[in-house]
Amino acid sequence: MKANLQELFEQYFQVAEQVQINLYPVDDNMVPENEYQLEAAIPPLFKLANEINALDLNALRPLRNLGDTANELAAYLQAQSRKIDLIISHILATEEPDDSSLYCDSYGGGGLTVTLEDEYEVGQSLRTKVFLRNEASAIFCYSQVLAKQQSKYTLVFTAIREADQELLVRASLHAQTRQLKQKQQKE
Repeated sequence: MKANLQELFEQYFQVAEQVQINLYPVDDNMVPENEYQLEAAIPPLFKLANEINALDLNALRPLRNLGDTANELAAYLQAQSRKIDLIISHILATEEPDDSSLYCDSYGGGGLTVTLEDEYEVGQSLRTKVFLRNEASAIFCYSQVLAKQQSKYTLVFTAIREADQELLVRASLHAQTRQLKQKQQKE
């Protein structure tokens, strides 16, 4: 089983960027076993945020085909949408104060790495929330401690929606692009 989880983690690129996460230890029997159970476990506010993002993408696509004048309208609508996304992501980040709020060291589609003061054993399941501020999105999923070296932990996603995993992949690529641009500006 551990080899499969290791492969799952390594399938995806990791980007070294700190994003806010919430972790809450759970028993293995609390981890959803299928997509329907996962969907039922996701808090309504997280679902709302994902629906808003999907609506934004679908609403702006037709405008791109209208020509130059539509570009200004699309830019305005994107700015308005970004405001709403930022408000919702702030609300999501402060939703459950009982969860430990911290920042990961790196993330990707397969999981994340994080330095923790709390002690967790390899195999411990965690309810995990990832807040992607630059994407104005939040992800609700479950992870498991795959490995630990001193206080640095590797967490692999064990229950995550496909759309959320794609969002993490996209966010990690955007982060890498930002980092490369910053590096070029310094040179």
